[in-house]
Amino acid sequence: MGSYQIGIDVGGTFTDICVSEQTGAISVFKTPTQPDIGAGVVEGLRLAAEAKGLTLGQFLAQIERFGHGSTVAVNALLQRRGVRTGLITTKGFADTLWIARMMAMTTGLPPEHYTHYRRRRRPDPMVDRKDVREIEERIDYKGDVIVRLDPDKARAVIRDLVEQGVEALAICTLWSFRNSAHERKLRDLAREIAPDLYVSISSEVVPVIKEYERMATTVVNAYLGPVVRNYLAGMRSRLDEAGFSRDFSMLNSIGGVIPPEEASLKSIQLLSSGPAGGALAAQMLAKELGEPNVLTADMGGTSFDAGIIVDYEPLLKTEAVVGNLNLLSPMISIHSIGTGGGSIAESVDGRLKVGPQSAGSFPGPACYGRGGVKPTVTDANLVLGYLNPGYFLSGRMKLDREASWAAIRDHVAEPLGMSVLDAAAGIREIADQHMADLLRQSTLERGYDPRDFCLFPFGGAGPVHASSIGREAGVRSILVPVTASVFSAQGILSADMRMGRQRSVLQRSAGDLKDRSRGLDGHALEAIFRELETEVASAAKRYGMVGEEQQFFRRSVGMRFARQVHEITISIDGALDGPAAMADLVAAFDSVYEQRFGKGTGSRAALIEITNCHLQLVRVLPKSPLSKRAEGPTPQPSGRRDVYLRAWTDVPVYDWDLLPAGAAFAGPALIDSPGTTVWVGASHHARVDQFGNLRLEAI
Repeated sequence: MGSYQIGIDVGGTFTDICVSEQTGAISVFKTPTQPDIGAGVVEGLRLAAEAKGLTLGQFLAQIERFGHGSTVAVNALLQRRGVRTGLITTKGFADTLWIARMMAMTTGLPPEHYTHYRRRRRPDPMVDRKDVREIEERIDYKGDVIVRLDPDKARAVIRDLVEQGVEALAICTLWSFRNSAHERKLRDLAREIAPDLYVSISSEVVPVIKEYERMATTVVNAYLGPVVRNYLAGMRSRLDEAGFSRDFSMLNSIGGVIPPEEASLKSIQLLSSGPAGGALAAQMLAKELGEPNVLTADMGGTSFDAGIIVDYEPLLKTEAVVGNLNLLSPMISIHSIGTGGGSIAESVDGRLKVGPQSAGSFPGPACYGRGGVKPTVTDANLVLGYLNPGYFLSGRMKLDREASWAAIRDHVAEPLGMSVLDAAAGIREIADQHMADLLRQSTLERGYDPRDFCLFPFGGAGPVHASSIGREAGVRSILVPVTASVFSAQGILSADMRMGRQRSVLQRSAGDLKDRSRGLDGHALEAIFRELETEVASAAKRYGMVGEEQQFFRRSVGMRFARQVHEITISIDGALDGPAAMADLVAAFDSVYEQRFGKGTGSRAALIEITNCHLQLVRVLPKSPLSKRAEGPTPQPSGRRDVYLRAWTDVPVYDWDLLPAGAAFAGPALIDSPGTTVWVGASHHARVDQFGNLRLEAI
């Protein structure tokens, strides 16, 4: 009896299913995301079972690993669909979220827009001001208790919030990351008064300095917690009904999978759950192909996500901006814009605008025939001939080209006084430029040259735009993964179990030019890391993660020059309490800093600060090998299709599943597969590699 590993990525438009077998064979399936997400997942599993000639029950019985990525957390945050949340903080600090260190008005804006008042906006807080309560207590910066917490007064405050109808409670007191006693007492009292109340305390969620960001992160965790908890409970119920009773895991933002219990406790970890899968799959494939520097380009139905891999490692960030909020939540560094296959095109003040609004999956683009009447990027691609209307989703969904034509005519072409074909070409070109701009931004703003990178385009819509955006962004080459349509789902299967913990430390060097590490205390850092190791190991044990021979710790610290606001993350190998350990750490900081910002940007005379300790517990999970494709001559095209390239052009169409390793041909050409279509432009040459991936090289 065979066994299967399942990776499922639930996006805003489609649910992607990747099925891996022990032989390395991979099957891919896509199904529209349903309002009842659990039902959509089960429908995808049913499709996989039918393809294997099994009943759903038989198929589920042979699943040995089930990983799941979802946009439930980020969508709930962006669409403000969390629960009513109360906040308890130290007396005198109730307005912290509104003052926001005077940074909220410009959060997420590029610097050149800071002075444009109409572009600036204050984010909607997750908490109503009437649901904020102050409490008398005080802990100083050393962790000493200055004003003790009165339990009776605390009970009264908590009861008041519960009676007002809050469904979640965030607790964030001053300097709690130095001493969490008061926060833990408040949490215990809240559980005593309202056992079912979701409680989030900053000393557990994000025990680091930066008062506003720590409070915002704790509040968002509470705001999303019941949503994620109910989502996971619903998923568990749907899987149980279908006959799957084994454990499943959730993909988190740092590129690992975690148990559902950890996801419920720290919902903030799921904010980048979906996009992280693509970065992991790209990292795995990059190592297999010897491509150290990769740009990831995930174009789905709703958004376009760009990431960057340098020396085989995805870049991470310890601070994130999500929905105009500053959050302290480590995640893989991914930039997103509202450009996807479902992005709506319209005429605005006499100009063509594409996105960020999306038609989603229901009603979806006009060509879906579900009631959508506004044109999208997918409609443009269909009208221009890039898509086969009878082969969408392996032929399970027929596209209506006439509906796309009418939508573009009514909403773009006629208002702008142009032909339908030119309007469709304009929609596609604007979308390509948006995506190419984001790729350039992802590299150039970090000091990297896009010509040193290979582009990995994926998602259902990515490959049909890859040739165009790769040319515009100036990348060295393009590699379209054979599993492009469900690449993020495949990435979930390449993930190990990763649980993270962090804590602020605040050390500063003494400014000795002969010994720049003087004043940095490696023994104190070691003590913090040992405490974090005990904490995360205890959590792993609660979740049933056993087998120490498969687990290891990964350490890093946040470092910066004195008076800087942002830190960079420096990985640590070995102990920090040795005689030369801190000198080596400073040297590593110098090297990474100049690699990131350019040679000569560092200062050998400036003071150096260590701000945070970060720890990951990594448990290695089994993975299937990549399946190789047999070699053979280039086959004849399976058909031909007219594509509008400012004039109708007859181009060959190849079936990706029938292309052997070594097959090669020049563009223009189209390559159809069950979940996506690849466009090979006239400026590119295509070749199939040993794993069935398509490499596009500029001619």
